[in-house]
Amino acid sequence: MLKEITITFTGDYHAFAVLTDTFEQAYVPNSVVSAANLEVGRKYRAGVVENRHDRSGQTPWFITFAEAADLDASSASEDESVFSPLRDLFEEQVEEDEVEDDALPELTVSDIVRAAVPEMSGEPFIASELAAVAGVENSDAGTVLNNMFISGDISCAKVFKTSGQSKASQTVWCTDVRRLLK
Repeated sequence: MLKEITITFTGDYHAFAVLTDTFEQAYVPNSVVSAANLEVGRKYRAGVVENRHDRSGQTPWFITFAEAADLDASSASEDESVFSPLRDLFEEQVEEDEVEDDALPELTVSDIVRAAVPEMSGEPFIASELAAVAGVENSDAGTVLNNMFISGDISCAKVFKTSGQSKASQTVWCTDVRRLLK
C-alpha cells in the first residue's frame, strides 16, 4: 500500500519513519535509504508492507521504496509534523505545571523533615520513624537530621554495638537532650 511517511532517524545502514496518518513506526532498509537519499524531517510517499522481521511489534511496518512527496499534494502547514502530538503534550504539561507552581510552594526534603520533627512529641526517635511520618526516604531523613544536629537544632545519641566501632549501630534523635538522659 502507498502511504505518506516522515523520516525520524537515519543511520549508516537503515532509517526509521512514521506513517503520517497513524504515527506508527516503520523500518527503512539500507537499499531504500541509499536509493532515495532520505533526510530526517522530510515527508516521502512510500510503499509500506507488514514488517515480519520485528517480533516485538514495535516497528509494525517495512518500507519497500520511497520517493519525495509532491509538495503541492501535501499542503500541510509547517507546524504540522510527526512530532506535533508530542509538542502539544509537552506544551500542555508546561501550562499545568505553571498553575501548580502558582498554587502551592514547592517544599524541599529538608523543609518536610524539619516540619515533621515536632510531630514526634518531644520523645526520642530514630530516623526511620521520622521518615515514615514525613513520607520521605530513610537516608534523606537521616541526612537532614544530621545537618540539624550540626547546626544545634536537635540532639542525638549514638549507640555502638561493640567497642572500637567506627560507625554507630543506631542513632537516636530528640529535640531536647534531657529526654535522652532519662
